Amino acid sequence: MSNALISKTGQQDLGEHPVASVKTNRKTSVINPPRMLAVGLWVFYVSCGLYLTFHLHYFAGDALSRVANAYDVLFGRNPHLGALGFIWNPLPSLFELPVVALYKIFPAVVTKGVAGIFVSGLFAAWGAIHLKRILKNFAVPQGWTYVITLIFALNPLIILYGANGMSDIMLVSCLLGTYSGVFDFLTTQSLRRLVAAGIWMALGLGMRYEAVPFGALVILGLMAAQWGKTSPDRWKGSAIILGAPIVFSGGLWIYFNWAIMKNPLYFLDSNYGNLAQTRTGAYLTPALQQAYHSVTGTMGYLGHFTLLYWPISLGFVMAVIYAIGRRRDGRALILIFGAVGAVALEMMFAYLGHLGSWDRYFISFIPDGVLMVSFAAAKLGARFPKRWKTLWWMAISVILLLGNVGTILALQNPVLGHPDGQILDFALQNRSLKHVSDVFYATEPVIQYLNAHPHLTVLADSFTAWPIIVRSPNFNRFIITSDYDFASILYNPRGRVSAILVPQPAGVSALDAVNRAWPQMWSGHVTWVTLLKSFPGGSNWKLYKVTANAP
Repeated sequence: MSNALISKTGQQDLGEHPVASVKTNRKTSVINPPRMLAVGLWVFYVSCGLYLTFHLHYFAGDALSRVANAYDVLFGRNPHLGALGFIWNPLPSLFELPVVALYKIFPAVVTKGVAGIFVSGLFAAWGAIHLKRILKNFAVPQGWTYVITLIFALNPLIILYGANGMSDIMLVSCLLGTYSGVFDFLTTQSLRRLVAAGIWMALGLGMRYEAVPFGALVILGLMAAQWGKTSPDRWKGSAIILGAPIVFSGGLWIYFNWAIMKNPLYFLDSNYGNLAQTRTGAYLTPALQQAYHSVTGTMGYLGHFTLLYWPISLGFVMAVIYAIGRRRDGRALILIFGAVGAVALEMMFAYLGHLGSWDRYFISFIPDGVLMVSFAAAKLGARFPKRWKTLWWMAISVILLLGNVGTILALQNPVLGHPDGQILDFALQNRSLKHVSDVFYATEPVIQYLNAHPHLTVLADSFTAWPIIVRSPNFNRFIITSDYDFASILYNPRGRVSAILVPQPAGVSALDAVNRAWPQMWSGHVTWVTLLKSFPGGSNWKLYKVTANAP
């Protein structure tokens, strides 16, 4: 297969610009500007994350729950890798394990979610370096690759998600790594870079399920880009090489779900998954109601979110021109296919009524917009006289920078900026964000009570109780969902646990294992428990003592 992929006419048969002839030998240097840029950006994102966490008291719930999963792996009653969970993609928690291992020395890596900040900051910086390499592939002048990379890296939404430990920026980095490898393959025929693209695509699946439609469409885009320019054996072979890692990793994920959870699709149809959560109606908004079972409503909902980075509309039109016009370039096809693929899952879920109302689902519009505009600018700018190039790239940089301004303005719209507009506003005003982190801070009375009663052993579903579990000094007092004997103790608690902690069965808390097993417990209609303490606010937790009458 590898021989079939070697060009008979040299490196230039698929490439359309000078990067195809770049020599592969590299000079080692003590000062490596891209590496310095990556380190600087990582320090910047982590610093922003620590500022948000320790000074403004902001926590992203989903990010801390991933840290909690890593904590369960290392410090639970039954430490095991399966405690990572089989609902959300495992790599964010897996990458956090080395930092979480420092918990005994620095508890804040878990109790404040710092482990997640270190990982999201790393991927945000890495994504910026991927973007810079892509700009070089587009033949953007060297100095301007740094300018445009910094414009992307300093977009307010990119900063926030590089600093808050969420998996969204990790996915963005993987998408950019895929683009980078595929574009390099098209212009240099480097199989090593094609393999790297496939690995990044597979890593994307380990971060978020959006990587599946993205990967499928990028593979189709790669085949279309080579159509008519290469033999069928070559474009088929390149598609297999690109797609093999994500197919293999997806197969492993399904196998582990089947082998451990006894359901190969547990990640999709379990009691905790996205489908189950959205069925509760907890995330439904009027805008999403308009999209439900309506193609025009779904497209309108998607169109609104292009305002998160308005240059993507301009860049998309230009990419279409270069994808089908007389000066056809295969990279434009891949940009289009990739941009659609990155949000295809959101479009489907919006149509089916299974989408949350968060702007972060459309964060890929930012890197895609930067890439599309830069690609078109490089193609157009190649025709300009040298004396005009500086002014040209200044104008392009201003457009991209105004895209960042547009992000700030779009986040003021509650439809587009839920909940990140408020977070950015308060951060810029140096105001506390405790009210945004209610799911975290509302549990403090529960922790204080449990600390005052150290003799209690408590059963709690970590799906909802993780903010309590990770901040309790005696973690092993809890029987949690990932423990081998959780289900057994849940249904037969007598003599095995002192108390049961249960949230009010409203919204997603209705999915709590205690509420599903004993739906009348929170309301006080289970006869074999007695109320120890009620904690109003937040999830309205109640702590019940298990009596001798329990099963």
